[in-house]
Amino acid sequence: MSKILVTILFALTLAACKARAVPDAQPPATGIFAKHMQQALIQTIATTDSGRHVGVVRLRITLDANSAPIACKAQPSPGQEKLLPAGVPLSNSKALARLVEAQCWKTIYPRVPAALYEAKDTVDVIAPLVVMLPAADPSSLRGQANAQRAFFWQHLLRDQPVTSVGSVSVYYQGNAQGKVEQCLVQIHPHPLRPADFRLDSELQARLNARCLATNLNQLPGYSANANGVAEGYSELEYAPWRVGRP
Repeated sequence: MSKILVTILFALTLAACKARAVPDAQPPATGIFAKHMQQALIQTIATTDSGRHVGVVRLRITLDANSAPIACKAQPSPGQEKLLPAGVPLSNSKALARLVEAQCWKTIYPRVPAALYEAKDTVDVIAPLVVMLPAADPSSLRGQANAQRAFFWQHLLRDQPVTSVGSVSVYYQGNAQGKVEQCLVQIHPHPLRPADFRLDSELQARLNARCLATNLNQLPGYSANANGVAEGYSELEYAPWRVGRP
């Protein structure tokens, strides 16, 4: 089985100040923030399915006063390949940097502790990333889950003018022809940003209407059982900075 590895060696810097790593003895809020940042980036990058990528990059993220990304810049990190297992072939470093940047813009980040802003309204997060992503396998459970998530993002959420941060659960039932017979779309707080969730009944109604009008024949992995019924579930995330992105 292919291994998926995304390791983040974390450092935080404050915008417009001399770069400095967060000391080992971090205040509790800063330590929790760093842990949640790691979890968010690892999850987003590990769920991409764009092919084999192996290497080390240095990612710099600028978060604004609302903890939304306003800049994502990834660069190759020469000399850091020693962090990878010996003998592992490296992929194209520029392609890896582009992948990491794209995923950076899609990530839901935790709220930055107020103390990290000091007198500024932005915070820079520097994250050296060790990435080992396997070749894409559309037939695997991971590949199908990622492809279905991308399908529902494109058909339900991509162009929606959301004003809050949250998660979406999509439960669907269709027939052998791909026609949706039942669909339930629920929105709920994102675990990293519960305070930024807004129960938007109009958004939920629009998403339900879109789901009912979707042709599931185009859904990766869609297959009806012997009774001509197909059922499934997908989980998505949304935030204002994700609107319009693939």
